[in-house]
Amino acid sequence: MRILLAIVHFWNPSGGGRHQSLRPDPQPRIEALQQQLLSLRRLGSSQAYLHLADRACYPANTDLSNEITIRLVTDGEHHVIESLPTVFNHCFEHVITNPANGRMLGFEAQRVLADSLNEDFDFYGYLEDDLLIHDPCFFSKLNWFQQIMGSDCLLLPQRFEFSNEPNRVDRFYIDGPISQEELIKYVEPGPVRLIRYPGGQLAFEPPLNPHSGCFILSHGQLQHWVEQPWWQDGDDGFISPLESAATLGVAKSFNLFKPCLGNAGWFEIQHYGTNFHCLIGDSFNSAE
Repeated sequence: MRILLAIVHFWNPSGGGRHQSLRPDPQPRIEALQQQLLSLRRLGSSQAYLHLADRACYPANTDLSNEITIRLVTDGEHHVIESLPTVFNHCFEHVITNPANGRMLGFEAQRVLADSLNEDFDFYGYLEDDLLIHDPCFFSKLNWFQQIMGSDCLLLPQRFEFSNEPNRVDRFYIDGPISQEELIKYVEPGPVRLIRYPGGQLAFEPPLNPHSGCFILSHGQLQHWVEQPWWQDGDDGFISPLESAATLGVAKSFNLFKPCLGNAGWFEIQHYGTNFHCLIGDSFNSAE
């Protein structure tokens, strides 16, 4: 599949520190962006296996590999691109935009995707700059879900963090339920959907938290959104402009779903770092 990904990249050392992108130390931003670019390259066409008898390499995963174009969207000033090793320079296109302020950069990334509709990609994705995809079947699963559920439905991945050392929680899903009062502002309530899949059934539900830090749309879905009156409305009412750009437009345009937490790992995306692990605390409920 041909896939366009717009990555929202921002770093402001004087930003106050709420997010890693607003803290003085650039190294976490550099490391996250490097790992993100590497994870996406590993889903591309540069995959091979070693033929020991021939002492040669031949293409591998040809049925799963993708042609991925990455456009790194910045304001041209607040970023760590120049600190990346030069070997990463050919991994992306740097797209400089002019947002009203850095917090609105996500809405510029939406426009970058829409401006590329005439390039006829199969999928158009929006990613915050600290999300890593490891599953080689990630885009195939998304395509399968859309064929089953229809283009009015959008599947979002569950975000998780890995601990850097043995921990009470080694794989931590971070977008847990928000209050029902808040949730109904963004998500239409609905039943759990059970879909047969090799090996059993998978459960999907309207998300208990609509944020994933990303969305990936088919060509038709993006075209549909662009034609709606709320396209580029700048609505920043969900947590912050950054979270809103990743969440509110698609919530207004599609019936959102996520895998239920019982099978969250079937469709997931890693949030780089361990920022959310500090929230585990004494409230941890063990299944043991």
